[in-house]
Amino acid sequence: MKDLNGKVAFVTGGASGIGLGLVRAFLNQGMNVVVADIRDDHLEEATQLLYEHGSHCHFMRLDVADRTAMAAAADEAERVFGKVHILCNNAGVGSHLPMDIATYADWDWTLGVNLGGVINGIVSFLPRLLRHGEGGHIVNTSSMAGLTPLPSWGGIYSTSKFAVRGLSDSLRLTLGPRGIGVTTLCPGLTRSNIRESEKVRPPALASNTADGAPEGSFAHTGMDPQELGEAVVRAIKRNDGYVLAHGENRASVQAEFDEVMSYFSMEPVTDPDRLNAMSGYEQMINEAKSMQVRA
Repeated sequence: MKDLNGKVAFVTGGASGIGLGLVRAFLNQGMNVVVADIRDDHLEEATQLLYEHGSHCHFMRLDVADRTAMAAAADEAERVFGKVHILCNNAGVGSHLPMDIATYADWDWTLGVNLGGVINGIVSFLPRLLRHGEGGHIVNTSSMAGLTPLPSWGGIYSTSKFAVRGLSDSLRLTLGPRGIGVTTLCPGLTRSNIRESEKVRPPALASNTADGAPEGSFAHTGMDPQELGEAVVRAIKRNDGYVLAHGENRASVQAEFDEVMSYFSMEPVTDPDRLNAMSGYEQMINEAKSMQVRA
């Protein structure tokens, strides 16, 4: 999608942090934007911050883990603005709960929002994007923690973000031939309120597990969210598979991938059945990749 003017975006977690940066970047393109967020206080603040954009913004409260609510949000977005063209599954929680003592509630909460919320957005919105036939784009927020694993205190979060990355890569191969782009956003440290995630944990998933993150980590520092939002806009226009705007993380990601590659067997494969099967697998993947049109 090269011309975003007049198009419609739906952004979850859109009232603060990275989500608000996305919203502002889309508004700068002349888009109409639905700002969905679970926190009423953030929605109120965003309403004031974006007041000048008037009818180009629509605000709604949304728990992305609630499938019924997500479907209703899709209906509301269409009632207000008509066809949705860009879906940003951005909402997430930043749990820092040690894996070795985490409860089922800790796992269910984090995966239910960070992965389940993305799935809910796709199931509710994708059929609508395909139906209107005007093309579209899906942006799923993963993390640098979806490229390089975090230790125990970030393990559940990292699990959820690796899953989002895998989902997004497969979805991109699936939707390319149908005119829908998919981009995985993997932010590094960005100014946000993600450390306040426990405020929105539902009582049914309450837990006494203590926050295990090192003291002073992930403070309100890092990249300006709007700078990241502008990078996403560029990626949508180019149909990029990833947004990796945090260059300071490049070396650690390279080291992680190099380590993975080092574990591959170097023994030559001579079994014709294995070689033929691999050839067919590679052909299938390459054909899907060839359908991706990039600027």
